[in-house]
Amino acid sequence: MAGEQHPTLKAATLLFVYFAAMAGSMVDLSIAAGYLTATGAPGLIVSGVVALASGLAFLAWSLWGLHRNSLVFPRLALPALAAAAAAHIAVVIWSVATPGRSLDVSHLAAFSLSLMALGGGGWLRRQHKTNDGGAHGLPRTGRLLAAAFGAAVVVASVATPGLAASMAGQHAVPHGEHAKAPSEGTHPGLTPSRHH
Repeated sequence: MAGEQHPTLKAATLLFVYFAAMAGSMVDLSIAAGYLTATGAPGLIVSGVVALASGLAFLAWSLWGLHRNSLVFPRLALPALAAAAAAHIAVVIWSVATPGRSLDVSHLAAFSLSLMALGGGGWLRRQHKTNDGGAHGLPRTGRLLAAAFGAAVVVASVATPGLAASMAGQHAVPHGEHAKAPSEGTHPGLTPSRHH
């Protein structure tokens, strides 16, 4: 029985790793958008460029890994995930320690997603090195589907607040207002007119 579950566990972990990396890349890209559009210190521009590069790299890595159905470039990706996690937690600690600032939820979410991908990737790499018996069987479809759904829910529950807390998320139109027709005396994008 354990031999049958092992390929399913590996396949589910692989999905979890790439879902977490993909969601983390989206949070990184939203952080980059906030930094690059902010006016002010050159440090924000540098941070924005780093976040943009990180987001694009993790997005490309997750898409390529899903395409190959394996943990790709682990010698580069796992240290990069560790470095990203360290950078994000440093920003979180700085935001909490700085008077007048609140917890940076976007960086906290990106930190958590990086740790998820790093933990799963580390486990997969150890499995590959030990080459346990039963590792080459076929995953069980029903269990893999349930695991993929669970992984998507966990990752989304971390990524959604992170995206919402970013500058892009704060300026987004609330979902309920997309379908509303403009009321009389208003024009989309303009303030309501006042009748005297």
